[in-house]
This record gives sequence, structure tokens and C-alpha cells, in this order.
Amino acid sequence: MVTLSDIRDYVAKLGIVKNERCYMGKMDTKHEESIGCYHLRRSGPSRIPLGGKENATFDVLPVSFLIHWNKNVAQTDQKANELYGILQDLKNVTVNNKKIKFCIMQVPYPQDVGTDETGIFEMVIEAEFYCSKAEKEEE
Repeated sequence: MVTLSDIRDYVAKLGIVKNERCYMGKMDTKHEESIGCYHLRRSGPSRIPLGGKENATFDVLPVSFLIHWNKNVAQTDQKANELYGILQDLKNVTVNNKKIKFCIMQVPYPQDVGTDETGIFEMVIEAEFYCSKAEKEEE
């Protein structure tokens, strides 16, 4: 099962942001040029196929990304769109020995959420990662 930590590791390896500036769960220090990865809270039923969980061939991990960049709105927009494009085109990627089949964007483009208390521009991307389940061992 792909976890939020795996998604954080994937984003950190893209080269958009330094590894130490890619966070998950909480952005403690709020450094400029940072990306935070968070569980996307959604309501609705769980996805269990007919016949039960043992028949599931994939998992879905909804994730929200906070692009906390700098005081230049154009540069913040450029970095957010760079990440958006990579995620939108993601297909059959392996991260930490786990397979991500594809990603479905939940917003049509990065969402501008204004600035934080220090004037740093921020944008949000929401996406669902469709991930292969581990193959069942033959009995």
C-alpha cells in the first residue's frame, strides 16, 4: 500500500524542491520554497469491490499539496503548475518499491489560496493516486 510518506518521497525526488523542504503532515518551520503533502479529507463511502476487499486490485490515496513558495506570485504559480503537470502526466511510477498506476487531478489547475501571515504566496493541488495492491501470494 502506498502511503503519504511514499508520495512525499516521490515529490522530493522530482527536483522541484530540496528534499529537506518537502514535508508531510505539518510544515513546522514554513521555509520559503517548500511543498507540504497532506491527506486529503473527503467524505463518501470506502471503495470496496463486489466480493470484498480481497478482490481489490488497487488502492486510492487522496493527497493535498501546499506549495508555499515566495513573495513573487508569478514564481509561485510557475512552481505549482510544474508540479501539477508532472502529477497530471504520472503513469506507472515506482516509489519505495510500490507502484503508482496513475493520478487523477481533483482540481482543474493549482488553486491560489493567497498568502500566509508573512506574505509568502501559497497554492494548493488536490489529487488522487491510484496504486497497485500487492499481489496475493499463491496458496
